[in-house]
Amino acid sequence: MYTNGDSQPDNVRKILKDVRSKKVLNQIMHMINEVLNITETFPLAKGQTAEGLVATVDAALANFLETGSFAISKCPIASTDKGAIIELNEALRVVQDSGQIMVQTGRDFVRDSTSTNKRVIATRSGEILLTAVAKFLILADSIDVKVIVDKVDQLHEAVDKMAAAESKDEVIEHYKIMMSLIEEIDITIRRRAIDLVKPQQRDDLLAARSALRQTAPLLYTSTRTFVRHPEHVEAKRNQEFAVKEMHDALNSLESVLNGRQPEVTFSEYGRIGDLINEIDAFQNRIEIDPRDYRKHTDRPELEERAERIVSGSASIADADNTRESRKQKIVAECNNLRQALQELLTEYEKSTGRRDDSDDIPLGIVEVHKRTKDLRRHLRRAIVDHISDAFLDTRTPLILLIESAKEGDEENTKIRAKMFHEHANEIIHVARFSCQISSDVEGISVIQHTAAQLERLAPQVSQAAILLCSQPTSKTAQENMEAYKNLWFEKVKLMTTALDNITTLDDFLAVSEAHIVEDCERGIKGILANASTPEENAINCGNVDCAAGSIRGRALRVCDVVDAEMDFLQNSEYTESVKQAVRILREQRVDEFAERASNLAYRQEATGLTWDSNKKESEMNEFINACTLVHDAVKDIRHALLMNRSMDDVDSDVEYEVDGVGATSSDANQTISEQENQQNLMRRLPEEEKKKIQAQIDIFKFSQNKFEREVAKWDETGNDIISLANNMCKIMMSMTEFTRGCGPLKTTMDVIRAAQEISSNGSKLEALARQIADQSDDSRTKNDLQAYLQKIPLYCTQLNICSKVKADITQVGNEIVVSALDSAMSLIQNAKNLLDAVVLTVKHAYIASTKFRRVNPNSVRVEWRMAPPKKQPLIRPQKNNTIIRRASERRPLQPAKVLAEFTRNDIEAGDESGDEIDHFNRQQRRIQDGF
Repeated sequence: MYTNGDSQPDNVRKILKDVRSKKVLNQIMHMINEVLNITETFPLAKGQTAEGLVATVDAALANFLETGSFAISKCPIASTDKGAIIELNEALRVVQDSGQIMVQTGRDFVRDSTSTNKRVIATRSGEILLTAVAKFLILADSIDVKVIVDKVDQLHEAVDKMAAAESKDEVIEHYKIMMSLIEEIDITIRRRAIDLVKPQQRDDLLAARSALRQTAPLLYTSTRTFVRHPEHVEAKRNQEFAVKEMHDALNSLESVLNGRQPEVTFSEYGRIGDLINEIDAFQNRIEIDPRDYRKHTDRPELEERAERIVSGSASIADADNTRESRKQKIVAECNNLRQALQELLTEYEKSTGRRDDSDDIPLGIVEVHKRTKDLRRHLRRAIVDHISDAFLDTRTPLILLIESAKEGDEENTKIRAKMFHEHANEIIHVARFSCQISSDVEGISVIQHTAAQLERLAPQVSQAAILLCSQPTSKTAQENMEAYKNLWFEKVKLMTTALDNITTLDDFLAVSEAHIVEDCERGIKGILANASTPEENAINCGNVDCAAGSIRGRALRVCDVVDAEMDFLQNSEYTESVKQAVRILREQRVDEFAERASNLAYRQEATGLTWDSNKKESEMNEFINACTLVHDAVKDIRHALLMNRSMDDVDSDVEYEVDGVGATSSDANQTISEQENQQNLMRRLPEEEKKKIQAQIDIFKFSQNKFEREVAKWDETGNDIISLANNMCKIMMSMTEFTRGCGPLKTTMDVIRAAQEISSNGSKLEALARQIADQSDDSRTKNDLQAYLQKIPLYCTQLNICSKVKADITQVGNEIVVSALDSAMSLIQNAKNLLDAVVLTVKHAYIASTKFRRVNPNSVRVEWRMAPPKKQPLIRPQKNNTIIRRASERRPLQPAKVLAEFTRNDIEAGDESGDEIDHFNRQQRRIQDGF
């Protein structure tokens, strides 16, 4: 088939590059397949003959010609553009002539398929036919585009006529014409967007369509206002802005339709920041084979990469709204990263010329990854600090501006217009700032594109408010202000949702809790501050009221964000528990807090300067208690969310925090028996021992990653070796989790039984792999496989011995001391050694059974097939929001993308259809809502 680019004729490949429509591409590919059935050698299906193949092409050609003639006769421009119709008919005639030649040469070839000359002639005839068909379809597609472009030109004229209207009736008349054209174009644009081959063009087309629909109401209201109040320069500026936005959107539509690059494109905004790129590249680069390490090249390169990361992190740490505590943590983690890298490089240099395997390099790599992960977390939360502050209240500045304008207070309107500009600049800056640490290309595109729109819109909102201030009773000025207000709030809501999309719920909740504590402290300072004048007392009262308002706003924002996350999950006991925690916060705690804080602020204002110290202390305690209500409710929401996570998914500022993950505590005087849950006891290990165990677990995870790369990629079906290896890995993971006090294993007996199951599976795996080794030709691979097989029974036996993890419990005074360090670390180390042996056994068993297998009918049957991606729904439930946001748990890749990566990386064959499907599915939600 001509689906492979190497099999296609050069002229056909050149033409296919110009195809922009999926329908055209599919038609050409279908014709290619039909022609190939004749010119190439394929096994014929049952009942199929070579003459029948030629007849199929002949029938397909006749159908194509008939359909083409009918389409030309019904072409919308048949009466207006005779030249285009003549060109289409000429292209169809060329298809007919070349098709007849192809059918004839095809018949000659199938009658004498051994003739090389006839094969060459038939192949050339097929190429000529395919070229003719492709040119005709591309020409027909260009005619369809021309029809749409003609409508776009009509809309350009309608916009200009509306802008030139001189009366209210003319505005209404031209607006109706303009909207009818927009509706007509909109339907065609949506169909065209689905049919486009290139995802970037699809995004740009839909972005222009969205801008067109959103700006049309602004053009209507601003033109009516200008007609009504031509003496005001603000009305003229509003109209000019709307006209320019309309023309820019139409120009973008026309450029994309014609296959050109628009001046401003949506797709160009989707660029990942330099800092996140540097961090990703650094983490990929530090894993070096010790034999390949070169001090004079690798050390300078890695050190330079680390310094670029530190420099980028410093720009975030030094930002105005970054908390001092967060800045200090970022600086500390940058230093820790430098230190971890130096220690790793030292280990690489020590390993030069050393043959024995050491855990020092894997441990060093794990430490660098850990420090990078910690730095990422602090950078993310520094960004969330900025987002939380800037988007705490996005409505009040504009509402206050409109209120002043409606009252006709010119001075106050100018002051509030300045405040609105500062607020707008802040949210635009924070939005762009947030993209530095995100790798979500689609989310970044939406944020940057919306930020650019808000930047152009903000001055016009102020102009509309100033115009309303000068004409507060004018209905047209009020409607104009309302249109700009609605568009502003719509864009800000879109921006908020997009920012939520690129931030995790864990980060948001952690930052919200910390900010509530900060607001509480600010309120306490306002209560305790001494006031010597009524003005100072008013300021203190205002600080208390402002702090209370911030706490209330943050709590309601938490409710909105968590509810939105839960809407994307199927209803379950877990989602209900989270929603119940949200309802308690929204319906009980927030209202109770607001009432108590309001009463406190009222009493403070009424008491004035006569507040004594005892009164201040009681009021402070009441404010603290009110804040605690909200803080505890937010904490309950976080705990409810964490109940569905493993400890590996919790990325906390407190490294060993188990709060909300199911940790239990017991009274110190409680009698502890041997039958008590040993997992709980492991959680009570001293912190120093926990860190040592965690270091060993990190090394185990290093081996686990190797396992996933070498073993988990194979399909278990028909391969007992992979099935046994996967089962052993899962059990070993559970055993290592037990040493941290989590996972499915609860008692020592559970661990012992798990070790026995590993030993049984290891024996079966060793027996199967040994059969493969015995049935293989003598080679180095066979010898290596036999050597690795000797290690599996040894490590299984050692794991059985180490599985008797016993937590030694002693009581010193009122404190319980639990110690099990040696047993736990031995257990993890032996699990790691066994996992390494299993990985090497599977790898060499594959080579031995596929490259060195002897022909033996009684040989063990093992099928080595790549594991397909897991089945997942192609379409996720969605709301009317314009952005699909990530939920709190880790989400798998979309099935089409997984399949594309699987095909591209492991099979190394296939086309780009997986990526096209993925882009197509991802854009369906944009088609309905226009971003």
